[in-house]
Amino acid sequence: MEIVLVMLNNFQSYILDNIYQLQKTNNSEITVICDKKFKSKFENLKVKIVIIEDLISNYSNITNNNSNTFRNGFWYFTTFRFLAIFHYMKKNNCENIIHIENDVLIYKDLKLINFHDKNKILLTIDSQKRCIPGLMFLPTHNVLNLCLQHFKSNLNDMENWANCFYQFPNLIDSLPIFKTNKCSQIFSIITNKFEHYNCIFDAAAIGQFIGGIDPRNCKGNTEGFVNETCLINYSKYTIIWKKEKSGHEPFLQIDNEDIPIINLHIHSKNLKKYISL
Repeated sequence: MEIVLVMLNNFQSYILDNIYQLQKTNNSEITVICDKKFKSKFENLKVKIVIIEDLISNYSNITNNNSNTFRNGFWYFTTFRFLAIFHYMKKNNCENIIHIENDVLIYKDLKLINFHDKNKILLTIDSQKRCIPGLMFLPTHNVLNLCLQHFKSNLNDMENWANCFYQFPNLIDSLPIFKTNKCSQIFSIITNKFEHYNCIFDAAAIGQFIGGIDPRNCKGNTEGFVNETCLINYSKYTIIWKKEKSGHEPFLQIDNEDIPIINLHIHSKNLKKYISL
């Protein structure tokens, strides 16, 4: 299964740790869409490199227009990356790919994950107002494009995906971030299809609780951070690590059961600390 990463305008060195972890967990079909200036960063990593300038002709104008904005266009490019992925999928007639953000560590071979609906975009939603696209299943460029056409420029990517989630249930569905049990029945959107997977995905809150948040947002040690928006407070549960075939993997203990966690969204960007060793 092809996994697509996107590195635009600002180089994030932790993407190299992300790729290392992917390959360590037997996720070898990796594509990186990046600026031409970043190509040398990936040439020795056994990944497919796609140059964004070859996909979008006016890309240099876009970067110039964002040069003096917050973090050199941070919020703009979090949404723009989906346009880059759309053009890549359309040009290469790609189907059934996975997109992960650069600070998301994967602990399973994603080829072995039987995603429950191959006709829809699948992603994590952690509240009634936002979807966090840290890990996404993307079926076709047509489905992706139908959603992008309804994105609003005044909203961030999480808000836009949430709007699409509620507006187009025929195009988007959620991945479980918690186990279905008597405590979570009212949160059906975040436990959706748990019985199909028998594991959970991290939208952001687990990784934030384990490793803290981006130090640019809050200085000091923020390990144990509780996401104020997420419907689940993971601090009320125990997270353990078990030695598995590819290394140590995280589990969430719920109702005396150890639930595998497919990925961790390492918001602190210290991915090295949580690689499966």
